[in-house]
Amino acid sequence: MRDILVDGADDVEMIVIDGAVRESTQTLAEAMPGRVRLIAEPDDGIYDAMNKGLAAASGEYVWFLNGGDEAVISWRNLASLIGRHETSVLLGDYVLAGRRFDVARRSRAPGSIWHALPTSHQAILYPRGEIGALMYESRFGIVGDYAFTARLYVRGIPFARAFSPLARFHLDGVSSSQAVLIGKQAGVVQREILGVSRVRRYASAARHQLSRQLRRMISGEGR
Repeated sequence: MRDILVDGADDVEMIVIDGAVRESTQTLAEAMPGRVRLIAEPDDGIYDAMNKGLAAASGEYVWFLNGGDEAVISWRNLASLIGRHETSVLLGDYVLAGRRFDVARRSRAPGSIWHALPTSHQAILYPRGEIGALMYESRFGIVGDYAFTARLYVRGIPFARAFSPLARFHLDGVSSSQAVLIGKQAGVVQREILGVSRVRRYASAARHQLSRQLRRMISGEGR
């Protein structure tokens, strides 16, 4: 991210949200180049923090990265992607960083959102002008990012695949109980927002279970 801040100094802003209000975060923010704004105050969880960042953003696109996530695209290529698609939600590729090896993952077609996000949330660029007053909703639990993106999809906002990796992130081990919860909460998004049939929701829940097992293998959980 540092390279993007340097190379895109006139066009990029970085908003750091720290709900724990740590002095170390302020030190890191002050050491970063370019336009960096720190919002250090208690929040009600990750989606409340994202909403604060969204409200503070002034750029044409917003990109949400968590602590420890890495940007793996140059500013030149990022600016080119944005310039080619303008008002589209951009679906990038991503890299899963495991304990023993990395796994590159491609984005899926936008229509696959009936089952899940077409790519990782960290690999999505959102056009701020198309978001309007939309916010992340904590009532959807773990899958608040899925609900946020699904609402944009059903509005008819264009989605485009970038066919380029945007982010690399480490996997914390995801237990099978969380996999069940993710599948259940995703089913609520599918029913309430996307209008997915019951049969397809059941199929989606099973696929979520298999996906989480694969991620556990990549992350090395239990080893």
